[in-house]
Amino acid sequence: MTEALLREYRPGDAPALISLWCRVFGDPEALPSCFLQLLPELGSGVVAELGGELAGAAYIVDALELVHADGSSRRCAYLYAVSVEERFRGLGLGAAVTQSASALGKERGADFVCTLPADRGLYNFYEKQIGVRCALRRDKRTLPARPGEKPLPLSAADYLRRREALLQGCCHQRLSLAAMAFEENNCRLSGGGLFAVGQGLAAAYLADGRCVLRELLSPDPAKREDLAAAVGYALSCDQVLLYTPALAGEPYLAAPEGCIPADCVWGLAFD
Repeated sequence: MTEALLREYRPGDAPALISLWCRVFGDPEALPSCFLQLLPELGSGVVAELGGELAGAAYIVDALELVHADGSSRRCAYLYAVSVEERFRGLGLGAAVTQSASALGKERGADFVCTLPADRGLYNFYEKQIGVRCALRRDKRTLPARPGEKPLPLSAADYLRRREALLQGCCHQRLSLAAMAFEENNCRLSGGGLFAVGQGLAAAYLADGRCVLRELLSPDPAKREDLAAAVGYALSCDQVLLYTPALAGEPYLAAPEGCIPADCVWGLAFD
């Protein structure tokens, strides 16, 4: 790899990092701006410099826990938004910031690091760099939207509180309030939000004219489709894309082998 300076993120890096994020991922500026504002509470990041110029970055969100069914927990860190300036690609910077951010997460107290690769082709890359492989899978179904229970908007704090109550006694991922606030921001930026619907919860956003359920929790699994359809209808969509955990579905989350049980509820991930 060409000689590069790797160092921890500093607040003064924000303008350059926001610009890099938007160029690489095509996101609106409001998304990385919100993330960097929350970053001191969410975790930290690593930047790569070449010739004094910011060339790449990766973030580590360590405000997460894996809670087991017996109530015990382990701290986990989530590798997020690995990005390299286009003209600096092919120099090994992506691997360098990935490895450095993963190490930083462990230095900050995480028991293990996980990530959600942007596409299937990246699973091999992350397994090679930080030793993670597919740990969870999911199926997706498209349903027609239709009237039903009226979704009621929730704040990040209310959603988090209700989510923990619904998932008590289940293996699940627990977010900090800052991480939940970022999830709320992501949903709202795309025309959705966090909702109570019936006795359940839904985190939804709009994409390509459809309502996408990032997470749908219900104490009665038989009502999941009805609740999903009602959220889509309330958001003026004709169709709803519903993701559900599945042992043989598409790859969803990568982690060190044996760290995350296959039945873990991990509906909310930064993607």
